[in-house]
Amino acid sequence: MIPARSSSADRAGLFVLIAGLAAALLVAFLAVRNQTEQRATELIDQGSRLVKALAAIPKDGLVPSPGRPNPLAAVLRAHGNADLAYGLVTDPQGQPLSEVTAPGLTPSAQPLAADKPAEWFGHRPVDSGVAGLELIEFHGPLLQNGRLEGFVRVAFRAPTLGFDARQLPFLAGLALPILLLVPLFFFMLRSQLRPLQAVSERVEQLAASTPAGLAGDATARDLVTRFGRFLDATEKRIRELEAGRGDAETAIKLLGYKREKVESALETLPEGVLVLDEGSLTVFANTKVGPLLSADPADLLNKRPTEWPVEDSILRALTPLLGGASTSASQTADFHPDGNPQRRVSVWALPLFAPRDATRRLGSLIVLRETTDQMLAAQARDEFIAHVAHELKTPLANIALYGELLRDDPDLPADTRVDAISTVCDESQRAAALINNLLNISRIEAGSIVIDRQRVRLAELLADCMEQLQHTGASRDLRLQVNVPPELPPIELDKDLLRIALNNLLTNAAKYNRTGGTIILSAEEADERIVITVQDSGIGIPAADLPRVFDKFYRSADREAVTRGGHGLGLYLARQIVELHQGQIDVTSQPGQGTRFTLSFRKPHVLLRAA
Repeated sequence: MIPARSSSADRAGLFVLIAGLAAALLVAFLAVRNQTEQRATELIDQGSRLVKALAAIPKDGLVPSPGRPNPLAAVLRAHGNADLAYGLVTDPQGQPLSEVTAPGLTPSAQPLAADKPAEWFGHRPVDSGVAGLELIEFHGPLLQNGRLEGFVRVAFRAPTLGFDARQLPFLAGLALPILLLVPLFFFMLRSQLRPLQAVSERVEQLAASTPAGLAGDATARDLVTRFGRFLDATEKRIRELEAGRGDAETAIKLLGYKREKVESALETLPEGVLVLDEGSLTVFANTKVGPLLSADPADLLNKRPTEWPVEDSILRALTPLLGGASTSASQTADFHPDGNPQRRVSVWALPLFAPRDATRRLGSLIVLRETTDQMLAAQARDEFIAHVAHELKTPLANIALYGELLRDDPDLPADTRVDAISTVCDESQRAAALINNLLNISRIEAGSIVIDRQRVRLAELLADCMEQLQHTGASRDLRLQVNVPPELPPIELDKDLLRIALNNLLTNAAKYNRTGGTIILSAEEADERIVITVQDSGIGIPAADLPRVFDKFYRSADREAVTRGGHGLGLYLARQIVELHQGQIDVTSQPGQGTRFTLSFRKPHVLLRAA
């Protein structure tokens, strides 16, 4: 048994030695090949520079003359390259003018193209006429005053891959370390495998020296049996560990998948979400958190709230909330981002408990939501209620006052009684107009109004609106004028809604006009639109108020406009009605000179084309 193992080890050693020798030869071959490629690169660079240097010499300086040695031969001898094959100076047609050739070689007869300047400088392989010998020829033009006088051509022997006695020391120095490392590696491998061989030989000896049926060898037989059982148990344990590892990998992938689903769900929420562990470290922050806290969500991870790179005012607002998140109830707080009181962010902190153990707290969930719209809506609602209450309070108070006057004093003078009744009627109409505007605006904003388009003759509608203004008494001491061309075609509009818009504009024109002023209601036809104009000669609108005159409840701060009253809904309602008809409303005004409102609607055929 042992001699067989020795011969096997010897064969392995011989194989390792042969493999090392093959590796040394391969390395030497690659080194020689690399040197050959390097010599070829150096040769191309050297030949190109030589030709460029010769091309810079005039042709007469390279061609021999009587009584003067060949200058080309002198230049090439000075170059001193043993691989030089030949040097030529030729005329443009390729006829030699000067020639220097190494023994046994013939210059290439292949001429250069004199009509192709792009090929004058370069190199090319040429035939040497000798078997196994390759030449590389470098060529360049000889120019005089920009005219081609000839060519200079220099050829070198191309480097070949082969053994050179001069490379023997280099190759020996390269292969020697490899050959020395091979036996060292072999002996180290044998020393590492020797204990394993000894165990293997011992097991084989025990198995071979245990004859069946001998009671005296029970101990050896039992040792071999136990060793076999140990190997079986070890193999079984390895299989169990591999199965457990597979189950663990599956569980890890499943947990990762569940976590990705949870994070994806949290990312899609419109609110900013932060998750803190039981140590108050941030373990998750979705992208919505960034704009709300003015911070990069990545900068919040693995940090406590006190370490977040956010404004101090935000931290002060959140500190009581985060400190109370350990309780079972949710905590809320608000703050103004960037110190802007017109913005508000609301924060909710909720504790997170284990699903199967309600007493075990896992961390906290922080939810941030932009509640600026709710804040502004609440402010607008409060302002709306206060404004409407104020607007209704004034006419109702006047009605009550004059009603009591009429009730308590039946002997009032006739003119006083007429004034009281007129005031009651005016105030009741004012309150009714406010209520009707509120109802119409509510219907428009709720989307419950359906436009009933019908063919409307604008001349009749505008005349009716102006006559209605006259009956209200608001146009006393004013000159009213309606200008509608008789050939104006009908237009498809909701007659009732347009009447409401025009009445609001005319009421404003009368309210903000001057005594003896003028109101002109006109209509005209353009190429694709019908244009309605309401113009007055009243107090006008300041330039600063023009962009906001169509806003709901907007009132100018101009002193004279404030004294005329109003509730800021008429122009808003007029714009909503015009836009429902897909029209446009514009305003131009000069303070002290009057105001002009322009309503434009597309003609029926234009609406059909757009549809």
